[in-house]
Amino acid sequence: MSVEDSALRHALINALEFDGKCSFQAVLSKVLGENQEYRKDIKNTSIIVKKIVDKVNSMSLSQQKSEFERMGIKVEKKIEEKKDLPDLEGAEKGKVVTAFPPEPSKYPHLGHAKAALINYLYAKKYEGKFYLRFEDTNPDLAKKEFYDAIIDGLTWLGIEWDGVDYISDHLEKYYEFAEILIKKGNAYVCLCEQEKIKKNRAEGIECEHRNNDTKENIELWKKMHKFKQGQATLRLKIDMNHTNTTMRDPSIIRIIDKEHVRTGKKYRLWPTYDFGTSVMDGIQGVTHRVRSKEFEMRTELQHYIQDLLGFKKTHITEIARFNLEGVPSSGRIIREMIANKQLLGWDDPRLTTLMALKRRGFIPNALKKFLILTGVSKTGATLKWDILESFNRKHLDKIANRYFAVVDPVEIEIKNNIKQISEPLHPDFPERGKRIINVLEKIYISKPDYDKFFGKTVRLIGLCNIKLNKKPEYVGNKIEQNMPKIQWVSDDNVKIKVVMNDGITKDLLAEKDILKLRQDDHVQFIRFGFARLDDKEKMLFYYTHS
Repeated sequence: MSVEDSALRHALINALEFDGKCSFQAVLSKVLGENQEYRKDIKNTSIIVKKIVDKVNSMSLSQQKSEFERMGIKVEKKIEEKKDLPDLEGAEKGKVVTAFPPEPSKYPHLGHAKAALINYLYAKKYEGKFYLRFEDTNPDLAKKEFYDAIIDGLTWLGIEWDGVDYISDHLEKYYEFAEILIKKGNAYVCLCEQEKIKKNRAEGIECEHRNNDTKENIELWKKMHKFKQGQATLRLKIDMNHTNTTMRDPSIIRIIDKEHVRTGKKYRLWPTYDFGTSVMDGIQGVTHRVRSKEFEMRTELQHYIQDLLGFKKTHITEIARFNLEGVPSSGRIIREMIANKQLLGWDDPRLTTLMALKRRGFIPNALKKFLILTGVSKTGATLKWDILESFNRKHLDKIANRYFAVVDPVEIEIKNNIKQISEPLHPDFPERGKRIINVLEKIYISKPDYDKFFGKTVRLIGLCNIKLNKKPEYVGNKIEQNMPKIQWVSDDNVKIKVVMNDGITKDLLAEKDILKLRQDDHVQFIRFGFARLDDKEKMLFYYTHS
């Protein structure tokens, strides 16, 4: 990537985050950090960045947005909380009921968080109610850890609900509705094998059991729980030649021989997704729901089921599904990668599960603002990590105290009369106090700095200037503007481990003052990046981002 492209991307990110105006220093810092080659001619790089920043700042917000879209990333105009969400069709204040209905088959990720957040904010906007509903109709996938993870993740984000419900608590009601549909001639028991059903639906061929009379269907329904899995399915009778294939006599109840985490072995007949979600919307009185457009083809079927059972149709708004570049979100793929030891677990730092983001040190408010920014349109996008990180950095920068730490430490010795120095915990908040660093003759610096600046004069931040050789020379204490500044630790240090974004753990040496940290504290290791203290006893940190 050229300097111009790098500068333009970071300038637009910065501008869209700060109401259309980007900062030259912020953009230059990101560009220099992205590619070490750009540092070789800082003067020329700075000129280019300044030109790009001026160009971006001369644009209107809509022009900045268009330029961002030209680069392949869709960004909606910033929406602040509930008041700026687009109006819902037919919504009345005090009468809106929304819901977020996850399947407890995996840990929640950013996509889940967005759906939950938008539905929650709409309920707030219209002074209505918001429900969390577990669509736990597949005993093979539902696990207690997933129920807990969803509740914990949404609570961490600050999302509140007026009630929690479970489809598994309503199965008897589903059986009543199923019988009503059979008696009305709208449903029949199919005894075809699953492969045959799939083939017939694709080719528009009616099942041989489709025209059984009501009495025969009721008899089959009454003994359906005695059939083996796969031998019988309850299907709606609609139209086997419908242009929307979801309407071709879909299954609404099937047999699953698997113990359920909440109901044990009590039930074997389980509603399918479309039957489950449309009926529960009706039972709960859900008036509006915002969900991913991947379900768009299913809306017609779900409204059809609600019509058959006399429920008011739920207003469905489909929005784009978004992904972060290079991040798997499929539960099946993640489960396979965990089983194959390709990931550390559901909290692997390469994932966007809420558990992973929390462990890395992302801030809930930053995530919420980012999710709202992605908008409620149907236009999809694959976003880059640096956009999400830019939102989080804005929050972290204020709360994270600064410390020294070195990676791949190289030992050097210096001779000077300074035995102790004090550095501010945060340069912008002097009231937080200072940290004391004992200075011994043995000093450690990062090997990348040692290799890069060997033979040159550098500034050991807060301490002194040295000429970096095999036997470093003390060359005074005057701070020079263009002198490279590097972090260091003395022999009075603490060994720490940092889990990086690729899942690899690095060993670092850090200044001893970090022993005062509490678990979950956020820090910034100077010139290394932000991190969160995950385990104080082991001094284990998780790297957040630069």
